[in-house]
Amino acid sequence: MGDNRPKPARRRKRSAAARLRRFWIATVALILAASAGGFALASWPGFYPHATAVVGNRVVSTADILERAAIAPRENVWLQNTARMDARIETIPYILSAAVHRSLPSNITVVVQEREPFATLVSPQGHVIVDSALRVLAPGDASPSLPTILTPTPQSVTPGTFVTDAGVTRLRDDALALARANVVTRELRYDRFGELVIVLRNGIDVKLGGPRNFAAKISLIDPIVAQVSRSHRPIAALDLRAPTTPVVIYK
Repeated sequence: MGDNRPKPARRRKRSAAARLRRFWIATVALILAASAGGFALASWPGFYPHATAVVGNRVVSTADILERAAIAPRENVWLQNTARMDARIETIPYILSAAVHRSLPSNITVVVQEREPFATLVSPQGHVIVDSALRVLAPGDASPSLPTILTPTPQSVTPGTFVTDAGVTRLRDDALALARANVVTRELRYDRFGELVIVLRNGIDVKLGGPRNFAAKISLIDPIVAQVSRSHRPIAALDLRAPTTPVVIYK
């Protein structure tokens, strides 16, 4: 006959959640303590901005850069958004780039790179200084150290904006090419036919015409001026529109 005696009940294994349930009070207390500690650490005055320095600026004042950065003086420096600080500083017309760096415990260094004045732009809206990207840096009259770009096109010349006029862009490109060829210009403009005319630093007008054979044309400027200068005859203008037959016009 079979054994009809009742079998003992099998002991169920407690789940991991059940085993940890008895520790929930300690777990909650630990989380609350960590949160309180984190809050205390985040609000500790020792992490408020302490020492702030600006490097790389020559034109823009340190005070203007820090004002635009808007660093909160009574907030944890490690919780402040440095990317937004960079962006605010870069709205200053003369600033090309900005990077805010933090170091322990609460020091800040702002590294900036300023834009270099490239030319004076003269338009119906006024005289302004621009860099090689045609960003308007500041109002300003013609500077003897910068070439003057003349344009009859009315356009916005508000500091901090970029000049996008196609004619000005072409004149900028021509000015860059001339600078690379070591031709020092005082003025660049287009005549009524849309052809390029430049004035050298010594006052000589040079007609360069259209873009065709531009490199060949500008390569003739210095040799011709140097050769004619030895004759002690003052030059009024050079016509290099046909580079194979340059024309020298004397005063």
